[in-house]
Amino acid sequence: MGTITTLTSLRRCGRACLGAARSLSPAAVAVTLALGVGGAGIADAATGGAFILGRANKETSPATLANTRGTPLALSAPAGRAPLAVNRRALVKNLNAQFVGGLGSAQLESTGGFGVTNSAPLTNAGAPVVETGDLRAGVYYVTATASMLVGTGGKGAGCWIQRRDGSGDFQSMTSVEGFVSAAETTAMLVPAGGSVQEWCSTFAAGSRGSYVQYAAITAIRILSSSPGFF
Repeated sequence: MGTITTLTSLRRCGRACLGAARSLSPAAVAVTLALGVGGAGIADAATGGAFILGRANKETSPATLANTRGTPLALSAPAGRAPLAVNRRALVKNLNAQFVGGLGSAQLESTGGFGVTNSAPLTNAGAPVVETGDLRAGVYYVTATASMLVGTGGKGAGCWIQRRDGSGDFQSMTSVEGFVSAAETTAMLVPAGGSVQEWCSTFAAGSRGSYVQYAAITAIRILSSSPGFF
């Protein structure tokens, strides 16, 4: 209200006061008006006006902030508080974020392994017939298949998925001899640099002509860390 009072007084005192007002520099007038508006408690700044900190500012056209020497805007907030808030889910073009939901790009990146074997021996000792190769740490969805010929005396065969370090279990088996197929699916926690294999074995020693005709395995990472129940 100080500015309004001053302008009213100038109007009342006539030419003498008008001359004094003309002697004020433009900068002084701008500061006086800014103080007056701020003291009057104006709620927001309109398009083309000053941006007032701590108050609501409204625009009818985009406001642009540029810095030819570096980052044009830096926001800082206390621990546990978001430095930026938005009110819409609309796509923000060209936004490059380091984290999504607290996860970094390496954790979100789709990764996995794949392996194929066209021929492998099949005995009752059990051995890996196909392998994914080294994997990143995480929980993987793993599926494997095998086509086998179980020779006479083999009394069937079984295949299972296991890590290279030996963790696994039977998942597919048959007591039939001749051409048979196996298919397994599991979720498995794999350490960094570990791999996943499909193992196959006949049920009896001394089978004649048993072999794996074709085998394949696929591992797709579904979590970048253990969920706590493995």
